[in-house]
Amino acid sequence: MKKQKEFVKMKVYEDRTTYKQAVKESEKKINVVKKALEWSAKHIDTDKIDRKKFLFSMVEEFNRQVELQKGNIVKTKLAVEKLHFLLDIHITELQSIQREFDRMSAKVYVEGDDFVSGVSIEDFTRYTSTEEENERLIVANDFIYSIEKVMQYNKCYPIDLTRGSSSFIKYDFRTNKYIPNI
Repeated sequence: MKKQKEFVKMKVYEDRTTYKQAVKESEKKINVVKKALEWSAKHIDTDKIDRKKFLFSMVEEFNRQVELQKGNIVKTKLAVEKLHFLLDIHITELQSIQREFDRMSAKVYVEGDDFVSGVSIEDFTRYTSTEEENERLIVANDFIYSIEKVMQYNKCYPIDLTRGSSSFIKYDFRTNKYIPNI
């Protein structure tokens, strides 16, 4: 029996520029969460906040903690809105922080008691998906290597090379590098 060749995925490229932008966006989102925690700390003990619930809905978790931590100031159970009034808590600021948080698309997770970025370089990495793409990648990399050798002696124009190869390779102007167009 013939043994079939096993397909191995090969890395085509990593989009580091977009990855860095996603990391910055994620850091901004984490800072918004920290801002919400700082605001909450003025009114309650934030160490008791369930971080995962806080990420899901800051206002709901804050209200839950207000009821748990401050609900015993009167002998009867009060609605959380009345507790806000009695404690002079203006929840609109936390609601605006929540809206700012919700507008951001970056991924943020809870790890232990910390908020961490959910951005991975793997999300911005392109791999081959077929044996034919593997072969095209090898040829494209050889071509790019040859262009780089020629560039030691003569100027090469990326637009002309891209057009001349029918977009077999493309040029990333952000990084000033040729990349396989697979």
